[in-house]
Amino acid sequence: MLAVHSEAVSFTFQENGSNVDLGPTSVFTEGGLSLTVSGFLTSGGTTHLYAKNSGSVGGSSEVGLGTTSDPTGEHEITTSNFIQLTVPTTPASNFQLVLLTSVQSGESAQVFFTHTPGTLAGAILIGTVSNTDNSVTVPADDQNGYIDVTAGKANVLLSGIVTTGSGPTVPEPSTYVLVVTGLSLCAWLVRRGRK
Repeated sequence: MLAVHSEAVSFTFQENGSNVDLGPTSVFTEGGLSLTVSGFLTSGGTTHLYAKNSGSVGGSSEVGLGTTSDPTGEHEITTSNFIQLTVPTTPASNFQLVLLTSVQSGESAQVFFTHTPGTLAGAILIGTVSNTDNSVTVPADDQNGYIDVTAGKANVLLSGIVTTGSGPTVPEPSTYVLVVTGLSLCAWLVRRGRK
């Protein structure tokens, strides 16, 4: 019998620094899993990512990933830009992907799936977050491409991602007992045949 080993990996987007411009693309690595994230303008072109950490503001966490093109200067995701996550394919695994967003009253975040890098054109809406600091679970069928996060209203942050992956299979103790018993039986039969 084999058991699937499962580990949770959490990305906070502070792995590469806090309150810092990360450039147009940044790679975040946690627990052996790498996630590539890029910033884009909805009108076309790139924008820089920003790792924001302002603590709690108005009952909502102001820690997460935003952009430098936020016209309010708050370094958040707006309706004129989006963050695109390249779904990790190395190591190959099936996983549950949960996107956590920082949304305050009057704000909303939209999460899309697409096969096309750098654009929201043709993207399929997976979910909308309109409650304070809520999440969207990405369906397994939408984990072979790109996940896009943009603001539906006002400005928001991608505050984190939690993945629960299926790692390598690990034999259960009963499997070891079965193997040892089988090997012992084979050794006994070989010795018996020699007599």
